[in-house]
Parts: sequence; structure tokens; C-alpha cells
Amino acid sequence: MIFQLNMKMEDLLENKQASAALERVFPGLGNMARKNAQALHLSVEQLVRYAHIPQGDALLPELGKLLEELNTPENAISPREAQLVHRFLELDAENRRRPLSDTVHSQAAIYPGKPWLDTKGERIQAHGGAVFFEDGVYYWYGENKEHTDGKNGVWTWGIKVYSSTDLMNWKDLGFLIPPVLDDPNSPLFPAKYLDRPHILKCPATGKYVCWIKISGPSSVFTVWQADQLLGPYSLIEEQYTPGGCAIGDFDLIADEVTGKGYLYFDADHRSILCMELEPDYLHAANEKAVSYPDLIPPFTREAPALFEHEGKKYMLTSGMTGYVPNRSDSAWAQTWDGVFKSIGDPHQDDNSHASFNSQISKIFRIQGTNQWIAMADRWLPEYPVDARLADLFTRVIASSQDPEHYRVTPEERQEVYAGNVIETARTEIADYVWLPITWDGDLPRIRWQDRWRP
Repeated sequence: MIFQLNMKMEDLLENKQASAALERVFPGLGNMARKNAQALHLSVEQLVRYAHIPQGDALLPELGKLLEELNTPENAISPREAQLVHRFLELDAENRRRPLSDTVHSQAAIYPGKPWLDTKGERIQAHGGAVFFEDGVYYWYGENKEHTDGKNGVWTWGIKVYSSTDLMNWKDLGFLIPPVLDDPNSPLFPAKYLDRPHILKCPATGKYVCWIKISGPSSVFTVWQADQLLGPYSLIEEQYTPGGCAIGDFDLIADEVTGKGYLYFDADHRSILCMELEPDYLHAANEKAVSYPDLIPPFTREAPALFEHEGKKYMLTSGMTGYVPNRSDSAWAQTWDGVFKSIGDPHQDDNSHASFNSQISKIFRIQGTNQWIAMADRWLPEYPVDARLADLFTRVIASSQDPEHYRVTPEERQEVYAGNVIETARTEIADYVWLPITWDGDLPRIRWQDRWRP
């Protein structure tokens, strides 16, 4: 365990020395957290600020110094982490004992919102992902949620990759980046909140660069690089925070003419920040533009997905309501380093007000055509959202930030807290919603189809 200010409260309180340090600097804060399950999932920094502790920001460095002194070999792995290592190694052994499937599955269309099986007949596990095209083959990669049952501590079991030539039938190629099962401090440890991998091929180096978000209290990037698309990938940055911001959902995009790369990410849950990538794509150098500034959850934008159509740059985003889906927004700009302006919800005839119960992770073009596909996750297929729920989640989350303008009843708040359970969500059964983008003049439109062919 690494003791630092962005560690989760439940991890800090597990260690007697860390608890004593917390009590010394912030008396009573530990007991307050123990009585509130949600507070235990916050970082020390977050809890101090959310609790509005007087002089909290001034006292945090003192606590940080005390925690740093606890980073000794004896504290490298906590008892809870040792239990997780044992559990994950057992899961891995079960995987290896499982017989190889001889089922052959094929399909002649895409069925949004239905379980999507690979050619072995098993659920595709590439969530929060993207598609990379190379040498006539599409590669779909993303978070492996096969073991994420909401109980065993697994968040992401490595990054999986699949291949296809028709975008309907996908062959499992195994791990793009495998999990690390015996080191709780690795960003690839399954209990880490590893999210949304994105890959660009760098024209300056010829390398494949993969950025991945680590969400939760840490809110950082981890950056990897490989000579080949399918790896192996080497760690470049373990905890990287360009711009000094807490990192939210993000996307990478490269200008097809200049080769310049850009990083767009939810910065401090307040805006979408654009930064220019350095020539090797391994770091972000210059802040270029801020879009959707000074918003509060759930109105602040996350899950940016960037693409270009007929010279204009487009960005689709979702609001911030955890795994519960919400209404998307589309925006456009003249240049990649410009400020994006909202042009409205791209989802047409969406009676759920929740983007057809999904959240977009990436938009990609079918090679040789001008057809774009919006790929999205339906994280909670067992919890369908309608217009009433969408409105309820918006009001309740907004009330925590702006109680004067958003009033809710205790019953409404309890209903939201019961439904928005990121920590215990069974994303092992999450589905996908892939739909084509059509156009109304310059406006991107996404319309529901029960089945369709690229």
C-alpha cells in the first residue's frame, strides 16, 4: 500500500499508524468516515474538502508528510490487499482450468443493447473501449469485466482485445495488457479503477501509445508504449496528472494532416480541458482550450468522444451520474485546439432521456466510407432508466452541489443512492450499444435501431 493523500479512507483507516496520523491532524475525521459508507470510498483530500474542515487545505501537507513516512517495506501490502492477492490468484487458477470453448458463433447484424458474443460464443469484454484499424483488420480493445461481480473486489481484469473484418463478428485475441495479480501497487492490479484505454500510433516514433485512466480517489493517467499494436506494452508513466488536475474520462485524437495529438479530459469535474500531446504522444504539454467551463455535477461533461466530419471537429459527451446513464450532448469547433460549442443532444427520439440507456466511449469511422459508428456501453442492463429516473438523478446530484436551486425529498435521495451503486455494480453483464451516426445538415444524429449492418 502506498500511503498518500489520494488514498481511499477505508485503506488509510485499516492501518493503525495512518489512523493515528489522521487523528493527530484532523481529530474526529476518522470516526466520521467510519459512520458513512460513501465517505470511506473518498480520498483523504476529497473528504477534508467535502467536509469543509476549517484550514483543511493548509493542514493537508502536514498529514501528507506523516503518511509518506509510513511507506516502509513492512507496510507495502496491507492485510486487505493480501486477501485480494490470494483471491485474484485463485480466480486466475480457475480461468486456467476452464476448458477452451469449441462453440462457434456468428451473426449477420449488430443488435444494440443485446448481449454481444465473440466467435467462441462468450460475452465480449472490451468495455469503455475503442476500435483501431490496421492492415484491413479492426481491433476492438477495452476493459475486461469478466470477473466484476460487485463483490470480489475486481474492477478491471486487464485490457482485452478482439479482431474483426466485418465489425459484427469478433475473435478473442486475449489480453492487450494483462492484469498484475500479485502487486497491489501496480496500476494493473484488478482492484485499481482502471478505465477507458485509448491508443494512438505516433507518426514521429512509430510507437503505439496507450493512455488509461485510473479513476476513484487517485484520478490519474497511466501511460504505456509498444512497438506493435498487440504489444507487449511497457510502462512509461505510472501516475501522471497533466495540468495538475484530477483526471476524469478522456479521449485522444490526432490531426490527420499535421499528426499533432490532442488530449481531451474531464478536469476536476468542472470542464473539458484540451491539451496538446508532445511529439512522442507520451505526455501532454500545452493547455489549448477549455470547453463547458465552470459546471457542477451532473451537468459537467465527461466521456468525451472526438471525431472529424467534412472539416468540422465534433465532440460528444455525457453528464456525470455515475453508471446511471443520462442525456448526451454534442458540440463542434473549427479546430482541434478551439473551444467547442454545444449543438444539442445527438440522440433522436430518445424517450429515456438517457442516451438510449448507454454512455458513448468512442466514435470511429468505417474505413473507406464516410460512415461513423458511436460505440457505447450499457453499464447497468438490469437497471433501465426512463425519463422520470433521468430527471430524478439530475435533481438529486445537482442538489448536493446547489441545494438552493435543486430541492429533493429524503425519499428521492434514498432512491438515487440505492440505484447509483458504482462500487457494487455487476458490470460483468454490461452490454454494448453501437449505432451509426447520421446527419441533419451539420448536426450529428443517433437514432435507435434494433438491428443494423455496417
